[in-house]
Amino acid sequence: MQTLGQTAHFNIQYDETLLGSDGNPNAISRAQRVLGVCEPEFGLLASWYKITDGFGPDNRITVQIIADFAAGGASNNGYKGSNTVIKIGNQTANANVIAAGQSSCMSFVAELVEVFASYRNQHGNGAWNASKSDGEGLSLLCAREQFGTGYSLFFGTPWVNSWLQSSRDTQWINASENTDKNPLSFGLSLLFLYYLKSQLNHSIPDIIAAGGDSLAQTYQNLTGKNDATAAFSQLINKYFRPGSTPQLATENPFPLLEGLRRDVKLSLDSEPEGKPFRVNEGLALTSPFFTCPKDLYKWFVDSAPKKVTCVATVRGFGLPIYRWRINGVDLNPPAQLGQPNVQGSITVQATVTTDHAAQPSTSVLQDILVNYGVGEDDFSSSLVFDLPGVVGHVDLSVEASASERFASSHVSWAAQSITIDNETLYWEPRYYVDRERCMKPFLDVAARYVRSDPFFSLVKTLPDPPQEYTRVIRELTQASAQIGTLAQHAPDQARELRYAMSSALGIAPTVLEELGKANIRSAAVPHGVQENFNDEKGPQSV
Repeated sequence: MQTLGQTAHFNIQYDETLLGSDGNPNAISRAQRVLGVCEPEFGLLASWYKITDGFGPDNRITVQIIADFAAGGASNNGYKGSNTVIKIGNQTANANVIAAGQSSCMSFVAELVEVFASYRNQHGNGAWNASKSDGEGLSLLCAREQFGTGYSLFFGTPWVNSWLQSSRDTQWINASENTDKNPLSFGLSLLFLYYLKSQLNHSIPDIIAAGGDSLAQTYQNLTGKNDATAAFSQLINKYFRPGSTPQLATENPFPLLEGLRRDVKLSLDSEPEGKPFRVNEGLALTSPFFTCPKDLYKWFVDSAPKKVTCVATVRGFGLPIYRWRINGVDLNPPAQLGQPNVQGSITVQATVTTDHAAQPSTSVLQDILVNYGVGEDDFSSSLVFDLPGVVGHVDLSVEASASERFASSHVSWAAQSITIDNETLYWEPRYYVDRERCMKPFLDVAARYVRSDPFFSLVKTLPDPPQEYTRVIRELTQASAQIGTLAQHAPDQARELRYAMSSALGIAPTVLEELGKANIRSAAVPHGVQENFNDEKGPQSV
């Protein structure tokens, strides 16, 4: 056994004879990882247990990375002063050095927690005995909280499923089982401890300090109530119906909430799918910046189709059932719990804006085909879709809703707007050189009088602001026009809506009103004529 290093509280050792699948020693890498975290973890966990003595240079804990053993991933001999030993299995066959290191740190925390419990047991506090089910539950909770990735990689299926998939014997809430080897009892303990932490909002240090001779006593010490089993069972059985609950992907399904306290979060991301291809090109007489003289420049429009990935997650749900909509159209068929790969297509109406070098971008409401795949994984839901054959900038609204499988029919939802940029307009290099040359004098003057980053950010995009900017204006313009239509039939309600929207956006109601009028005018009046030169046809009016 080789000694890697010594710290204020630890001797870190490893078995140099253990060889990985590549024939090289690998225990040293696990030991190095533990050496790097041992002192910070000692400081934190000692504060949780309120331990201020019993450990130090005269009674260091020896941590050994040894051959894997059948009893589990790690063990300890309790608190023995300077003879305290923590043994951690090397995971010799694990070729992933990072994963093995994370799992080694997780095991280290689990065993150190039990050593601290042993120290307190020997000094008059009998709570959290490591040889009982509640002590094992606390050890696992602390390990998972500190090194969650290593915990998941090492254990795989969460322990709470052992109890949830059983007949759900709750006797170990009122009397801890005198073993740390029964997944039913320590799985229940782990679930109950997360109930205290994430449902009832008690910190881990407070839970440790309130420890009694049973989980029920700990609950009473924290809450002042004596209904631990009833309150816990009623909540769990409501959201996770006995006999009908699938394997959970987490040890901590809390908090379980009702109504508006629940949350759906939505993230959207688009990425290119396939190689760009040319859809148009030509010559245009234009100005690269509003202070530049006009000149002839070559322009190009390329299409680069995008794949969009949307991920919905929830807070406050037990077994969420997700539903998706794109531009108000439900996916058909929808995803179902336990069906990871549901595919289909829908047709939606969307505003598609196309780029043109010599005139403002044109926006048209049209039907587009959406091909999608959607399913559920680890109680989140992912939607992946593309827009085959669509060239342009497509405005979409994606909505994800969630409801409980058992507990209630209340629906929570989240929506986000996104512009899918399936095309790009760009110019020959000379255009950008001239643009920078013209822009600099203007910005130099403006900087003397204007102190607004948004101002300069927008100015620097002219004459081609990003579609994300223009989409917001398009949406506000369309919404304002609809308010104008409503005003013709229900003027009081339209006025209230206009004031509510303007207040929420921080703009004057008259601005919304003018945007709506501009939408009507733009629909009635054609774009002004500008000069465009096409390679084949010469000068062209558009």
